[in-house]
Amino acid sequence: MTDFFVAGSWRNRDAIADVVAVLDDVGASAYCFIRAKYPQGAAVLAAPGGADEVRLDDPGVQDLFEQDLEALRSARQFLLVLPAGAAAHVEAGIAYGLGKPCYAIGPVERSETLYRIFRRVFADTGALRRPLPDAPNGGSR
Repeated sequence: MTDFFVAGSWRNRDAIADVVAVLDDVGASAYCFIRAKYPQGAAVLAAPGGADEVRLDDPGVQDLFEQDLEALRSARQFLLVLPAGAAAHVEAGIAYGLGKPCYAIGPVERSETLYRIFRRVFADTGALRRPLPDAPNGGSR
């Protein structure tokens, strides 16, 4: 079981890497697509835009879907790195439906009523260095 499932967009990969590094620094474990071990048939999906030309019924897509869904189920909390795409928002909805505490980090470009699923929206990674809910050591050192 991991502390956080971190979701976001390939286009926002640098911000996601920063978030995951902060979680590491505060002793919280995280599953994230930028660190995931991609199944052999899904290697093309490990690059930005890799899913753009792959069919939804491709076995690699199915394998990665199952891997990500299992990681989401086994994470204690969910963290969405904004801005994010449709897939990451679907993951947020799944996490919320599973009863996971959900959080977001980054700029909120416009008010979305469904962002009420997030218990807190952190402005930046500096805010993550302060005590995090349910993280080891209270999320800070």
